[in-house]
Order: sequence, then structure tokens, then C-alpha cells
Amino acid sequence: MTQIATAELSLTLDQLLPAPPGRVYDAWLDPDFLARFMSPCEGGSVPEASVDARVGGAYRIVMNDGSKDIPHHGTYLELQRPHRLRFTWQSPHSVEGSVVTLTLTPEGDGTRLVLRQDRFANEGARDGHIKGWTSILAQLVQAL
Repeated sequence: MTQIATAELSLTLDQLLPAPPGRVYDAWLDPDFLARFMSPCEGGSVPEASVDARVGGAYRIVMNDGSKDIPHHGTYLELQRPHRLRFTWQSPHSVEGSVVTLTLTPEGDGTRLVLRQDRFANEGARDGHIKGWTSILAQLVQAL
């Protein structure tokens, strides 16, 4: 079955993180650090993470939700340390052309991270990603 993405469907999450922008930015490009926070749920794990941190470079993250592996991969579209990351996002639960943008802004002793993901097949898929990203950002807070 082919899913047709709706360009209008997007999500935006906002999280204050207890680290400076450079450290937060680097966390998203370090495979060992990614493995510490990119789990889709509490009790999940990341058995595999690889990163080629350059525009046009690829990443691969295999998340495990406790019962199965869920592969994710994409290509880096924009790398502006320490302020912005953009990358494609492909998984069994996403559609072609989905893009994630991370905007990092200094705030006090920490960083305000705004995560935006564009293009979902439907509202249910978007809402599932909201749940997953919310868990990931909570784990990032703990990992930092």
C-alpha cells in the first residue's frame, strides 16, 4: 500500500536542555551518544548507530522498542554548528520526503531545542512521532 504524505502535517516540539548549544549539537552527531538517547520508548535501546556527519552524509539508527528492531536512516541536508541541523528521516513509520530540523538557541546556562518534522502520511503517524520524539527528548535531557 502506498502512503501519500500530506505536506501540511508537521510537528514541532520545544525542549530546554541543560547543556550549551555546542554540546547539544555534537550529541546528535556522535554515534555513541545517540545510542544513549535515541530510543523510542522508556526501556528501549539503540543496538546500532552510525553517522557520517557531513552535508550529503548518511546516518543509520536502529531503535529497539523491547520487542523488535526499528531501522531509521537518512541524509544530512544542513549542518550549521552549533545552531541548526536538518536531515531526512526514513523509517517503517515515515514517508518519503520527511525532514527533521533542529534549531538550537542559547538560553541561560542551557539550550532551547526546537525540533520540527515535516511530512506525515496522516495524523496518526504524526501523533506517533510526537510520542517517540517526546520520549527521545526526555532521554536527551537525562543523557546530557
